[in-house]
Amino acid sequence: MLQLIDHLRSLRVACAVDACGSSVSAAQVLHLSQSSVVRAIQALERILDGVLFDRSGRGMAATDVGKALALRTRRALAHIASVDGRGRKFNGSERLAWTGSRLAATVGARHMAVLSALANTASETASASLLGISQSAVHQTLAQLEHMSGAALFQRGRKGLRVTEAGESVSRAFKLALAELEQAGDELAAHRGVVQGRLVIGTLPFSTGRLLSEVVDKVLAVHSGLGITIVDGTYDALLHQLRHADIDLLVGALRPSLPVSDLQQEALFLDRLAVVVRASHPLAHRTDLGWHDLREQSWIMPMPNTPAQTAFEQALQVAAIAVPADALRVNSALMMQALLAHSDRLALMSARHVRREIDAGLLVVLDVPVRHAPRTIGMVYRSGYLPTPAAQCLLDALRSVARDIADDPQDATSYK
Repeated sequence: MLQLIDHLRSLRVACAVDACGSSVSAAQVLHLSQSSVVRAIQALERILDGVLFDRSGRGMAATDVGKALALRTRRALAHIASVDGRGRKFNGSERLAWTGSRLAATVGARHMAVLSALANTASETASASLLGISQSAVHQTLAQLEHMSGAALFQRGRKGLRVTEAGESVSRAFKLALAELEQAGDELAAHRGVVQGRLVIGTLPFSTGRLLSEVVDKVLAVHSGLGITIVDGTYDALLHQLRHADIDLLVGALRPSLPVSDLQQEALFLDRLAVVVRASHPLAHRTDLGWHDLREQSWIMPMPNTPAQTAFEQALQVAAIAVPADALRVNSALMMQALLAHSDRLALMSARHVRREIDAGLLVVLDVPVRHAPRTIGMVYRSGYLPTPAAQCLLDALRSVARDIADDPQDATSYK
């Protein structure tokens, strides 16, 4: 598969030509000869096997493919320019703003690979071995990178290298830039009628079972060549992965607000929780239940600092029951279901999430009212996120399936 990062110099040229409208003006902006600009564009068109610019006496106008490539490249360069350590701020609002950043204007694929290896190994020697180059080459590349960025990226100590705050910022910017260029490659393939690429969705426990299963089926029915990976984790860990472009989207129970400004969230539907037990539980089929009947029961507790824990405490407070001292907490939906199936414990969870198990007669919702503020199920993505056509299909499917879930009368009768 084509790696656009290997052609970053030519991509910068294409970005400048798109902004300037001619090879002459682009050459002046980039401090290159016009012939160098022309050769770079021709080489890129050969590599991509397509026309990026229509030439005329008035200059060079980007084709649809050229516009898409220039937009993604400009976004990638804006990420890099935003962490330029020389004090100037770059917000990407100007099409050539990145040219004022030494880091964005000169960094190459080798610099990015070396920084990533050093961050992972904390050793120049180990990084050299990993990349198949000499230790001196790693050292020199790091020196160049620190000069470009205007900041020390690592602290040297007896135990090796430790990434600095500036190094962390540059590393994150590189990952965001690489994600943009990977998405550019996917969009170029889409222009040729080929769906490629991979979408990684982070999920929070106990909130996305029915939603994501239907969404994935819907998306793959349209884009069978698309790769979809679903990973779960804690809220903080998934936010970190989202901010570093390790995942494309986070789906699950939203918090009232986000702890960082570079992410945004979108509500999909409201979800209420119910008391769930195994079908053979002694209380399973009683119709005269009240919360007083649950005082002595053992619970599988929600994880701390989660919307489910907040709902659990609200429900118990309304029922005038103290929060149980039981220390069993589970962050895995599969483990939760296994514990319910093999014990008389109770769990407060979404009936939507285990509807298949309820329909199959394996689990039962107890007939007790659960009073709490509904959880908001939604998605979190990076601010300014520009989805590829396949990613847009995923977002549309999430919104569509969420509406169906919210309007489902069977779900509406699952809660008391």
